[in-house]
Amino acid sequence: MNATALSTALVPGASRSPQSVEKVLSAWVEAVNDYLQRQYRELIQQEPSLEKLSQYKNECKWLLRSALVLESLVKDPEYPGRQSEKVISGKLLQLQESWESLNNPMSDAEADAVLQKVFPDEPRARGAS
Repeated sequence: MNATALSTALVPGASRSPQSVEKVLSAWVEAVNDYLQRQYRELIQQEPSLEKLSQYKNECKWLLRSALVLESLVKDPEYPGRQSEKVISGKLLQLQESWESLNNPMSDAEADAVLQKVFPDEPRARGAS
């Protein structure tokens, strides 16, 4: 898939914007998706080290900053790819949730309470006495 096709697949409506902006948006969306996938694998599915957690906090902080810059770009009234605003806003929400989970993680008791509420009839590995 070429860069233009990729950018229009990831950022609908981007084909009407300058090619350089398309490339930036496409690369940024890919970077955010990669970050979120790695975060799931390395922080959620595993017990991360404090160093790894710190690295993810730093990366998330910079991705959030870049999201705000890109959001201002696509909200410009002269920006032609209006659909890009929805994509950037959605990624921004995902990054904000990531930031919240990194900085205010749920305790085991809170997680068990949520699981009990959502799956009341399922046995639990933790907290079952």
